[in-house]
Amino acid sequence: MPHQAYGTRPEAEGQRPFATPFDQIDTEEFSGEVPDHLEAPYSLQDIDMQKLSYAIRSKPDWHLKRKDLEIRAKWKAEALAQNQGDGGLTEAMVDYTLDELELHERDLNDPNGIRKSCFDKIFESDSLIPSELRDALLQHVAKLENVPEEALDWHPGSNKQVLDLVHPSLFPLRYGISPIRTRNEAGELTEELSAAPEARNAKHSTSKHFQWLPTDFTIAEDGSVKLESYINNLHPEREAAFYPILARLFERFVPMYERVLSDLQSPPPRRINVTSEDAYGWYGEEFDDEAYEGSDIDTAWEEFNEKRQITLPAPKEPFSLPPAPETDAPAFKLRGRTVQVIVKLANILLSPEQPTYEGGVWHVEGMQNEEIVASGIYYYDEENISESRLAFRGTFDEELLSYDQNDNRGVGLVYGIENEGPCVQNFGSLETKGGRAISFPNLYQHQVSNFSLLDPTKPGHRKILVFFLVDPLKRIPSTTDVPPQQQEWAAEELWKDRQEDSTLPSLPNELWAKVLEESPLLSLKEAKVIREELMKERKFLVSENTTAIFERPFSLCEH
Repeated sequence: MPHQAYGTRPEAEGQRPFATPFDQIDTEEFSGEVPDHLEAPYSLQDIDMQKLSYAIRSKPDWHLKRKDLEIRAKWKAEALAQNQGDGGLTEAMVDYTLDELELHERDLNDPNGIRKSCFDKIFESDSLIPSELRDALLQHVAKLENVPEEALDWHPGSNKQVLDLVHPSLFPLRYGISPIRTRNEAGELTEELSAAPEARNAKHSTSKHFQWLPTDFTIAEDGSVKLESYINNLHPEREAAFYPILARLFERFVPMYERVLSDLQSPPPRRINVTSEDAYGWYGEEFDDEAYEGSDIDTAWEEFNEKRQITLPAPKEPFSLPPAPETDAPAFKLRGRTVQVIVKLANILLSPEQPTYEGGVWHVEGMQNEEIVASGIYYYDEENISESRLAFRGTFDEELLSYDQNDNRGVGLVYGIENEGPCVQNFGSLETKGGRAISFPNLYQHQVSNFSLLDPTKPGHRKILVFFLVDPLKRIPSTTDVPPQQQEWAAEELWKDRQEDSTLPSLPNELWAKVLEESPLLSLKEAKVIREELMKERKFLVSENTTAIFERPFSLCEH
């Protein structure tokens, strides 16, 4: 049933809004208050502790090995050897990380195999999707792949390495052109042209021309999922049997999304909290300018500052296992809600002629008007390719950064930030191996690493299914509201109706074709031209946002 209200849902009242990458900005265009959901930067030592933990938890049988004192001692020695010098992990930090593994053991009891991944708010599972469901996915994807060469939809600019099977950039909502079905106050169904929303802050955070179209997914209290409308670019009749498979696949992702969203609503506690008091106590030795009488004080200070010992912020006390939660219920539930999901299916194909995929750029998904809060990716099939990783990085509220005035060295050692350098921190990476499902907040930028053929004489591939989750506290135009825009779909339906219903006007095919051409429907050729326009606009906007948000310069003097 078509909806009319867009924006914040009524059930969002009183709930903390989800953080988005587009609200983390303060430019000349946006001079409002800093959103209260922005967090302080992590200390480098906290980040490195999480990297160490993930490296250990990626080992086979880590939960058994951690109890072996000899193996634990070996892990500790290796960690300390890799962290020598200023800014490295201390013995207490390594001990804390090794003790904390006991907490991560609780994830081993998760029925879906969901566990914390490489960093806070990121989750993974190698057993989320049952084999029979994966087989069904492969079977239906094969139908989309096995089409004539001229019907293959190669992603623009990919040099025929990326094959789009279902992609939201094709046949998007076009503001001011695409009709939207709504109900008026009398409950009558009407159509009106879509209108672009206003940007909440900087203009380059929102597209004024295009929006990816989500599908409405209803999640029952028992977790089962039902699609309420068509998936853009997946024919609802030809591929009707694929729809319940995708519903079941999304159903498997629901508990993982709930963990991501719960951590966004109530961020997990930091291992190391850096306070102003800490910042002014990093150094024990004070500079004695009287000892350098007659010398170049500035030069003497620089030499002294580079050599003096720094006491890094550390966990306030050894790790202590917290009590187990009284309930398995997540802090934020998706069950019992209707959510909006943007679906993507794509293959990366390598050959002896093109043996390497060069990877991607740092980016978040969508624009502000798409309101994507989290992504779920299933790497359901791969063959003859090397290891690839997905890296993450994030920004922070520099007003919450604790440091002593002009302490370049301390800020570099504690936060990994340089004066006039970007306000960004690297959070590590996870392996995107076959069969793995992951979910992460769109608050972080991510980047796909390069990978190559293992055997350069044979072809190889990677196949992915992606669910982009729209903020469940908001609503944007979806396929419930926007009728299919594919001219070919309409032509097929019209031809079928003409054959089945002799009362339809027996107009010549040329006139029927003209009727379709003059409608707001698009041919595939026209849709591909519009996709190029969307991608060109989005490339510029993504670059502007990366510069304004994740790579905005940090000024050590402003404090």
